[in-house]
Amino acid sequence: MKKYIYILGLSLFILSGCGSTKKLETTTPFSLGEAYAQKWSISQSPKDGGYEIVVSVLSLENDNANLKNVYYNGKMAPISIELTDKGIIGIAEFGAVVESPEEFPFDLTETQAVISYVHKEKVKYYQINGIQQNLPISYSSLEEKEAR
Repeated sequence: MKKYIYILGLSLFILSGCGSTKKLETTTPFSLGEAYAQKWSISQSPKDGGYEIVVSVLSLENDNANLKNVYYNGKMAPISIELTDKGIIGIAEFGAVVESPEEFPFDLTETQAVISYVHKEKVKYYQINGIQQNLPISYSSLEEKEAR
């Protein structure tokens, strides 16, 4: 009897350890286009700067999915949706003060990121591949960057 309890306890321990791994979805209730990463700086204040991930959003119904965060380069940042003259885009800003998750949950290359989103009251994850690395850009002021 002790042997069965031991095996059951060991099995539960192993299964609970695997629960922290994030499952990536292969289909989503939204459609994304091309994505790029770009470093930026402020010429008046070189210590101010960071980088951003920009992804074009081809279709998104907020009642079906709510985009939350982007995981990239060992860090996590919230994603915001904006309507621009180029269409709808999602932007995640990674500045100098961005906090990283205690343990980064994904093994990604420089051309990959993961977007978390809420769908039917569950948090899900979708991997983006083929992120282009654009040349760095310098703004004269933070106001100029915000106005872009």
